Amino acid sequence: MNAGVLGDSSAQKRILWGTFGMSATGALVGLNLAILKNLQPISRHTLTMSANWALYGLLFLSTRELLLAEQHDKNLALNLPDSRTRAADQLFSSTFAGAFTGSSLALVRRRTKAAAASGALFFGAVSLVGQWAVIKINQKRQQWIMQKMGLLPQPNASSDQSTSWAARFRRAVWKDPVLLLPSWFPLRRISSDEYRSILLARREELVFEKRELSNAIDDMDRREQELLRRLADL
Repeated sequence: MNAGVLGDSSAQKRILWGTFGMSATGALVGLNLAILKNLQPISRHTLTMSANWALYGLLFLSTRELLLAEQHDKNLALNLPDSRTRAADQLFSSTFAGAFTGSSLALVRRRTKAAAASGALFFGAVSLVGQWAVIKINQKRQQWIMQKMGLLPQPNASSDQSTSWAARFRRAVWKDPVLLLPSWFPLRRISSDEYRSILLARREELVFEKRELSNAIDDMDRREQELLRRLADL
């Protein structure tokens, strides 16, 4: 992995502020759990939960930034802008970082391979869903900003392209159901020219089969006549 990310000030800020946010969240969760379960002393449980969350945040964010930096270097080598692969890079980096962090912490705590596997699966799935939600929220926010700036047309509620549930239901009812199928589905709607070509090809096949069948019948008739003639000569 590219360790140069540790010298990047923006990456350092993201790691530090993310770790601080995780620590604060862990402290809040620990405080509420200690109060609800009447765990004493409250300060010790609060600090323990805060330290655990901070450790997870530090390891997760550091691994994620390292993976993103490595992908950035690959994009530079291929002359690809980061914007073209940003969503996929973030999903992969967050999922791998969550799985790696979860498995590492579970292995240190329980010292079993089963715990490491379950930790990787659980935290990887949580990181994947969380990153996907963040990407979708950012995309919606960007679309909203562009609409406010007049860079995108405002949605028309009466338009057929409306995103309301009523419009979606109306399009689903009136639209050809075959057109709603994905491109990889084997069933598709063919044009009239394609259908005519299929009929003509099938007609040629039937004519050929009819000719072959007629020839077979004529051949059988000749053999039958020959056999009858031989029987009559006996």
